[in-house]
Amino acid sequence: MISWILEYPESGVLFSIALLCIVVFLWKRGDFFSPANIYCFSQALMLGVAYLKLNPAMTDFSLFTWMVWIGGLLSFLGGCFLMNLVWTSRNGSPMDFPLKLHCEYDWNRHFLFSFVAFGYFLIGVFCVISIVGNLILFTDSPGSWMGKSPKVGAYAVFFCSSPMVVSLFGVASFKSLNPSHRYIRWVSRFMAIFTTCLSFMTFPNRGTTFVCAGSLVVLYNYLHKKLSFSLILIIAGIGLAAFILIAAIKNQYGEGSVAGQIATSSVIDLPYKYVANNYWNLDYALNKDSDEPEHPTTFGADIFYGVLYYTHLPEALRTSFGWDTPYNESVEKVNGLNTVSYLWDAYKDFGLPGVFLEPFFFGLLFTFIYRRLSVMKTPMGVLFHTMFVFWILFWSFTTGYKQPMYWAWILFFLLIPALCSKKATSRCDLCGKNSSRELQ
Repeated sequence: MISWILEYPESGVLFSIALLCIVVFLWKRGDFFSPANIYCFSQALMLGVAYLKLNPAMTDFSLFTWMVWIGGLLSFLGGCFLMNLVWTSRNGSPMDFPLKLHCEYDWNRHFLFSFVAFGYFLIGVFCVISIVGNLILFTDSPGSWMGKSPKVGAYAVFFCSSPMVVSLFGVASFKSLNPSHRYIRWVSRFMAIFTTCLSFMTFPNRGTTFVCAGSLVVLYNYLHKKLSFSLILIIAGIGLAAFILIAAIKNQYGEGSVAGQIATSSVIDLPYKYVANNYWNLDYALNKDSDEPEHPTTFGADIFYGVLYYTHLPEALRTSFGWDTPYNESVEKVNGLNTVSYLWDAYKDFGLPGVFLEPFFFGLLFTFIYRRLSVMKTPMGVLFHTMFVFWILFWSFTTGYKQPMYWAWILFFLLIPALCSKKATSRCDLCGKNSSRELQ
C-alpha cells in the first residue's frame, strides 16, 4: 500500500479526498447528491483515476493547471458554503426524506404535459428513422451513425432530450409527491422505462442512457428512500458494465466476438481514456507550446451558445472569430478524444477570473435550489436539482449550459410545474415567494 502511494502520490491524495467525502456522507448520514459532496467526490475521483497514467497521453499537470483545478474546486465549495450559511442563519427548513409537496398540484395536467414533452422527444426519433431507415441500434453498424458529424446529429436536441421526459414522468411516479393518482403513478413508471429503452434503441449513446437511468436513481433518493453507500456502489458497477457493453455495440473495441474483445486490455483502456482525456486536454489547452496558436478569448459571448443555438447566431460568431465548435478541435491532444473540463470553457470565456467566479456562482445557485427542496411547492425544484446533478457529474466532460438541449429542458421544467400549480406564483418556485392568486 505504501509503495503504491509513493508510486502514485497524486492519485493517493485525490482518492483520499474522495474517501473523505464518503466518510463525511456516512458519518453525518447526509445526502450523497448534495452539490458540494457530488462535486468534490466526482472531481477528486476522476482526476485520481486520470493520474494513474494508464495512457501515455496523461502527463503531469503544470503548476498553472493545478491552480485552475484547485481554484475551481475551492470556488464552487465556497459558493456552497456561503449559501448554506445564509440558509441556516435564516432558520431555513432542514430536508426530510422523502420530499413532499407543500401545496396542491394538478397531477392530471402534469401527466398530460409530460406527453407533450414525450412528443418533443419523438420528433427526434422519427427524424432518425427517416434518415437511417430504422432505429440505429438495429442497423448493421450502429457506430457508423454516431460519429462527429452524423446526418442524425442535427436532431440531437430532440432525441437526446429523453432524460427530460424520464424526469417529468419520474416525479409523477412516486407516492410521496403523487399520493392520490395511482393510475398516473403506474403509467408514468412505464413511460419512464419505455422512454429510456426507446432512447437507447434510437441512439445508443452512453451519456443520454446514463442520464435517463441516473435521473430515476436521483429521484428515488429524494422521493422514496435515501440511497445507501452500498447501493450506490452497486449502481456504479452496473454503470461500468453498461459502458463496456455499449462500447462493444458501437464497435469501439474493434471487430471480432464480444468474448474476444472483453479479454483484451482495451476493456479497461477505453473507460480510462474517457475519464482521463478530459484532464489531459485541459492541461494541453492551458499550456500550449509557444509555436501553437491559442484559442481566442470569447469574452463571455460563447457562454450563450446553448440558449442562442436555435437562432443560428452562435455558428456565425464562431466562424467569424475562429472559435472552436463543440468538438474542441484546438485542444484535442489525442485525435478522437475531444472532451474537456468545464474549467476550460470558463477560462476561454472570461480568462483566469472566470475560473474562480463561474464555479462560485454555480455553487451558490445549485445550493440555493437544493436547499429550496425542503419547502418544495411544485416538482420544479427536484426537476432542476436532478438536472444539475448531472451537470456537475459531466463537468469533467462538457459544460452543461452550453448544450442547447438543456435549454429546452429548462423551458419544460419551468412551464409544466407553473401551469400545474393550483396557486399561481408571482415568482418561480425556486425563489420561494408566492401570491395567493388561484389559477383559473
